Amino acid sequence: MSLLAALATATAAHAASHDLTTFIQEQDLDGDGKVSKDEFQRGRDAEFARMDRNGDGVLSHDEYVGDYRQRLERELAQRPAGERDEERTRQMRQAEVRFGVLDSDKSGGITRAEFAATGWGMFLRHDTDHDGFVTTKDVPAKDAK
Repeated sequence: MSLLAALATATAAHAASHDLTTFIQEQDLDGDGKVSKDEFQRGRDAEFARMDRNGDGVLSHDEYVGDYRQRLERELAQRPAGERDEERTRQMRQAEVRFGVLDSDKSGGITRAEFAATGWGMFLRHDTDHDGFVTTKDVPAKDAK
């Protein structure tokens, strides 16, 4: 798979995960088993650009929450019908909360800087040995001493 295809696939469905293994699986665009700062930044930039449908450099509520809703519906389609409504309600509440947190200046939109700040926080959380790469050798943040 080309780097461009990997980038499109990885950024189409994933934010920066709290789980170390999932973070690496989702953000490792070149498949080398580690996530560099540059690689992570390229993925975040592509994800922001994909969600910013009108290209104004700000993710509106409709762009951010709407994008999440579309991805969620694809995921829910794979689940038994009886599980979908409750999970949809729960996940969409969380999407609203996330929007409010990411929009740190409460302007009604998420700027590129606001989006980047949360992503870098997750990268730094996982890079526990501070070498600029997230690998399986990094001790998961909750267990870091």
